[in-house]
Amino acid sequence: MEQLLLARITKPLGLKGEVRALCLTSFPKQRFKKGNVFTLTNPKTKESKSLTLASYRLQGDVLILSFKEIESVEEAETLRGYEVSMDKDEAPLPEGYYRFEDLKCLKAIDDEGQELGEVIDVTAYAPTKNLKIKSNEGKVFYVPFIDVFVGDIDLAKKTVIIHVVEGML
Repeated sequence: MEQLLLARITKPLGLKGEVRALCLTSFPKQRFKKGNVFTLTNPKTKESKSLTLASYRLQGDVLILSFKEIESVEEAETLRGYEVSMDKDEAPLPEGYYRFEDLKCLKAIDDEGQELGEVIDVTAYAPTKNLKIKSNEGKVFYVPFIDVFVGDIDLAKKTVIIHVVEGML
């Protein structure tokens, strides 16, 4: 059972056991639903517990969460630093979206069917995400992850079509 990291608890909020958490998912409305059970894990000790979401609200990239099992600020304080995750199978993506780790190891193929190399990473440092591809000769190049350059992605066949333009390689 693979876990999908959704948030990291930063500190308690209020007296009734709410916590503030940094949102690490692009789809908080789909992931954080009242009644969902989440795994909370201490990254240092690897201690984990299952908690049921009582409520959530979003303030920018900060989540305000409350759990049925946590009723006081003292209990909430024990969750500081914990990571909030859920089973990856229970967190499907909307159509046309991909998890970065699912794109790694895909074979990059040009429009004529020639193999360009393999996706080794997805970078998100620039305004546009980029596929980092290592060619069969060992050269590394980047392809902006936008429709102009990236065509069909077939996770079953483990391929991604790249529309090559002059100077890209």
